[in-house]
Amino acid sequence: MTYAPIPMIPGPTTVHPNVLAAMARDYGSGQVEQEFPDLYADTGKGLARLMETKNDVVIMTGEAMLALWGALKSCLKPGDQVLSIGTGVFGDGIADMAASIGCRVEKLSFPYNSTIDSSALQQIEDAAKRVRPVMLTAVHCETPSGTLNPLAELGAMKQRLAIPLFYVDAVASLGGVPVQADAWNIDLLLAGSQKCLSAPPSMSMIGVSEAAWEHMMRAGYQGYDSILPFRTVQKDGRCPYTPYWHGVAAVKAALDMLLNEGLDAVFARHEAVARQCRQGLDELGVKAFPAPDAVSSPTVTAALIPQKYTWKEWQQRLRERGLIVAGSFGPMTDKVFRLGHMGLQADPALMEKALAAIGDAL
Repeated sequence: MTYAPIPMIPGPTTVHPNVLAAMARDYGSGQVEQEFPDLYADTGKGLARLMETKNDVVIMTGEAMLALWGALKSCLKPGDQVLSIGTGVFGDGIADMAASIGCRVEKLSFPYNSTIDSSALQQIEDAAKRVRPVMLTAVHCETPSGTLNPLAELGAMKQRLAIPLFYVDAVASLGGVPVQADAWNIDLLLAGSQKCLSAPPSMSMIGVSEAAWEHMMRAGYQGYDSILPFRTVQKDGRCPYTPYWHGVAAVKAALDMLLNEGLDAVFARHEAVARQCRQGLDELGVKAFPAPDAVSSPTVTAALIPQKYTWKEWQQRLRERGLIVAGSFGPMTDKVFRLGHMGLQADPALMEKALAAIGDAL
């Protein structure tokens, strides 16, 4: 029997038709035509609305890792103290990235099926008082674990303890769940185009606070991933290197799609499909990976591979039924599979097909 493909990869996600249409045009030179800086400015305003920030928003050419690396290298100097909070592969990975550029890193690693709770907050505060970090880092949505870290109290702690910089990876959450950069005292809000925005993996977006700009001036980092040269783009209309007009147009089209739907409706849609996914898996006897007291992400679900199958066997059975899912990383390798219900894939009809495929595979 032939099955229609059911895309449930947690990024890059299915690209929206409006985004494809925006990229199908032929554009002029972003360094010559006034239309481009106008587009850049409008796209930045839309992103600021999505991030809930009054800070500057920088748009760079490159997949989201460009933002993650660029924010560290732009703000930190060798010897700077970093306090890294990890509840998964990506959170701990940021600690390793900071260490690789010569920072002194205090890594607080919590179970990968957990999220930040009151006990973790106390440990974080104790560590922050002891090491006095220049930067506190955390991941909002840990995609390999399918979890969503509450960040409001962590941001309040950052402010209370006068930690200079709060760095947050929101790559798999921005556009799918509320992100409140200003309310959570985030100085570097990092995102990419390929997850909830349903655009290709070509653009990085960074919300940058005034404190972060000041630290960039202190660090003086130069390189393709340096954020500082973008500070004046909206003032003088010139990017530090050839801008990717198609990529910015794609992000703008994706933002228009979300804003036209209404952000409350977008977030409610993601919540509803996530709930549909988890209830459906539970009814099929497929166990969730996150602990019962952890916060599961509205954008991705991580579940345990049924015991009688290897990951390779399980993946093949699902593919034979048209369902494309992802495995996981680190200690979850060959134990966990993931469904990405974000962006265009946060669709109840699509999830119904996915659950039917899983049921048939079982």
